[in-house]
Amino acid sequence: MPPNASLCATCVDVLDVFGAGISIMSGRNSGPVCSSSERVRRLEDLQFSLGEGPCHDAYVTRVAVSEPDLANRPNGTWPNYAPPALDLGACAVSALPLHVGKGTIGVLTLYQDAVGGLTDQQDADAHALAEILPALMTAIQDREPAPLLARELSETEAHRAEVHQASGMTAVQLGVAVPEALLRIRAHAFAGNHTVAEVSQEILAHRLHLGDDGPGRSGAPA
Repeated sequence: MPPNASLCATCVDVLDVFGAGISIMSGRNSGPVCSSSERVRRLEDLQFSLGEGPCHDAYVTRVAVSEPDLANRPNGTWPNYAPPALDLGACAVSALPLHVGKGTIGVLTLYQDAVGGLTDQQDADAHALAEILPALMTAIQDREPAPLLARELSETEAHRAEVHQASGMTAVQLGVAVPEALLRIRAHAFAGNHTVAEVSQEILAHRLHLGDDGPGRSGAPA
């Protein structure tokens, strides 16, 4: 895979799936890294907004997570994530953790637009990609001065910057820590059926102040 090509688009080509997304799950650059399409970008942002979904489960358990029928998942898993994901056309999902040494840096999530899990060949190829991607991402990132995320890795650089800036602004406005501010932005996004990026843009444009949230004061993006 050439380093200047979209990693996610390459995953789609290799695996013959509907879509692919890569997210970094810890540190300053946590959040979606790339997506194979605008629809997949929204699916990735949905998981980031909710803190729920296959990506998070794969990261926490450090093993692959697969749901071949998102509409009929057992035990009602991902109650907040599944309905909007289905609305966006994801019928089945698979998530594979990306390991570096003994740690996990992120997750590769694969989306299918029809019910059914990956074939044996797709599964084998997906695991092979999950082993290759961390080394490739690390090699690309090593060329970029810390703490910036290398441009070759991110198709969502502006989105990432906006979320960080909005979290910092909200932290100052509310007198809370940045992680709590980000949680409040995520909660507001979910409550209003918006993306984290949309809410962040409204905060940075001074059209939304989360301290205004309350009964009868939606503060929703226009």
